[in-house]
Amino acid sequence: MPQGSMKVINGRILHSQGSALAVWRSTIAWSAKQAGAIPIADPIIIILLFTMPRPKTVKRAYPSVAPDLDKLIRASLDALTGVAYLDDGQVVEVQAKKRYGATPGLDITILSQ
Repeated sequence: MPQGSMKVINGRILHSQGSALAVWRSTIAWSAKQAGAIPIADPIIIILLFTMPRPKTVKRAYPSVAPDLDKLIRASLDALTGVAYLDDGQVVEVQAKKRYGATPGLDITILSQ
């Protein structure tokens, strides 16, 4: 689930992805906690591998369409704030890929510096 854009409606700022984004972030946070993540204060390198389902009619090798990789990264980093690190400002390097695969999901590797 990508981060999405902000919209202003009647003076209120809302995410265009709203509730779906909240579920995605919660799933990432819960999974990280289950894997033993605890908030640390060190600089962080994070490696993200997003596996997308390949539509049946698609022949291209890479998922070079929406969702945008930068929005996927933002949503993931925000979800891990307070779970794997104290603040996403601690992230000093990000390696991220989108690929097609049989099982959609996100693999996260966090390295402390």
